[in-house]
Amino acid sequence: MILVFGLTATTAPAAPRSAWMWRAESHPYGSENVIGDPVRQQEVLAHVAANNFDRLYLSLGNLPLSEPDKVAGWLSSLNARGVEPQMLLGANTWIFPENRSSLLAHVYTRLINYNLTRTDPAERIPSLHLDIEPQGLSNWGSADPQGKKQMLYLLSDTYQDVRSLLDANGADDVRIYADLPVWFDSSSSIGWDDTAERNAWFQGVAETLDGVSMMAFERGTLSSIRSGVDWEVQNLPIEVRIGLNAAEVGTGETFPDFAGLDTLANSIAAHYGDQIGGVDYQPFVDYWDLAPAVAAAGDYNADGRVDSDDYAAWRSQYGGAGAADGNQDGVVNAADYSIWRDALESAATAAAATSAPSPTAAVLAACCVPAVLLLHGRSPRNHKSGGGL
Repeated sequence: MILVFGLTATTAPAAPRSAWMWRAESHPYGSENVIGDPVRQQEVLAHVAANNFDRLYLSLGNLPLSEPDKVAGWLSSLNARGVEPQMLLGANTWIFPENRSSLLAHVYTRLINYNLTRTDPAERIPSLHLDIEPQGLSNWGSADPQGKKQMLYLLSDTYQDVRSLLDANGADDVRIYADLPVWFDSSSSIGWDDTAERNAWFQGVAETLDGVSMMAFERGTLSSIRSGVDWEVQNLPIEVRIGLNAAEVGTGETFPDFAGLDTLANSIAAHYGDQIGGVDYQPFVDYWDLAPAVAAAGDYNADGRVDSDDYAAWRSQYGGAGAADGNQDGVVNAADYSIWRDALESAATAAAATSAPSPTAAVLAACCVPAVLLLHGRSPRNHKSGGGL
């Protein structure tokens, strides 16, 4: 049995959702293990559709260079479902001028050059998401207020350098988003000379960026969220989203269970409405593990299994619309058969790893000829032996 973990919602949340999808090599649904795996990609697509996701912040690693076609296919699939992919980059030391060239090299080779190779706009990277956190540096805690303020100016300089690189290389249409903690505007530990200097720093950031995700971590109530983000929501002339930490769920954590996290997200969405762009979750893999299950890719009759009954559902709906439209493109066709077949083979691989019996080969053999006939526009009921395929 293949299960996909994601929130099943009868009513779409009031504001879009998104998540930081890091590479997370050890997790089956980290970006490194999803991109290029057709079954996992379809499972993630089902998840984001069920949960009103409008974006994913994707850590692509070296894939734009080593596996560009896999990246292109994944971006195209997301775009087809109204989910904007943003390339996620994050290293706190990039704020320092001596290290910033590494960031600019990443942007140039893995975004600008990659985009130049794609003729289909749906396969390009439309946005960059920067998770650069000076407060995470080892010397942040020992810095005095003036030193911390200078790090924030280095951060804003970093944003400007990335914007300049994009603009100078024909990528002025690529948008930039970034993550900020909720307390940069109010912390006494940052040595703003006065509110005018603080406002000017934020104004400079807003002139460079297209949006920010305010990381409202370790805050479990709407009032504590509001105390952290109201100023930015009301004063920044760019999109503001609010980030919650899905890793803060469990005994002794900010949220006792997933329901508590989800309730706060819905309260935020209801309170701010269209004043914010949405609610984001850090990280995707933790959110994925916590949320209730939705149907697996290829499970077209929703019985919790991928088997010949799902093939029968696909066959009966072929050429029309229905639950067997696995990629949700509006028609049941060959692509949806491939989703079912790949899911069946994935189940066989998992069964082999645990020495469990698997009927996959027999199922595929029984379904193969009828499927080929349908894919070539012929009905099995009218097929005569010896016709030649």
